[in-house]
Amino acid sequence: MDFATKMENDKRENSYVDPSAGKVSVRRYAADWLALKPMAAGTEESYERIMRLHVTPQLGKKTMSQVTAADVEELYALWRRRGAMPNTIDSRRIALSGMFSHAVRHKRIRENPVKQAEKPANP
Repeated sequence: MDFATKMENDKRENSYVDPSAGKVSVRRYAADWLALKPMAAGTEESYERIMRLHVTPQLGKKTMSQVTAADVEELYALWRRRGAMPNTIDSRRIALSGMFSHAVRHKRIRENPVKQAEKPANP
């Protein structure tokens, strides 16, 4: 199937994702997502801290569509090397996955790389 036919099929099935839609930086998307997502004050504070301190320093310059499962797995490994406990890594993973799931639902990216990544081992 050629690209034009696939694109038309995706549009008809409402699964088309404009390639330019995912060209927003992770840093920008995280800020916008946090500003729009309704959540309890404690959760909002926790997610903001996770994004600011543990996600955007490593992934912030990439676009949403550039982030891969390998990038996410490297992020998990970095967190482990820096001494994060398994439950802390899981909390960060949940926040990160929530942001990428939002991007999938809003047709910014086709797939959530966090869901594709291998979950960190729980030693």
